[in-house]
Amino acid sequence: MHELGILRQLVGVVRKTADKNRIRVIKFITLEVGDESGVVPYYMKKLFPVAVDAMPLLKNAELRIHMVCGRGLVIRDIGY
Repeated sequence: MHELGILRQLVGVVRKTADKNRIRVIKFITLEVGDESGVVPYYMKKLFPVAVDAMPLLKNAELRIHMVCGRGLVIRDIGY
């Protein structure tokens, strides 16, 4: 199950972006997941709370996943 590792990397990118832009609260993250990426959206959603545990910035954030044809992972939007 590589979804947790991917989520931890995602959280790191979001945290760096938030720090750079002085953002204090993230409401949602929109992630595009390609059907050829091997990522299982169910596990991404299930494990998201574990990946953001102890991070006030993302405490109540929602993970929005959009499946797309033939692509990997793309962070499409971060709501703040």
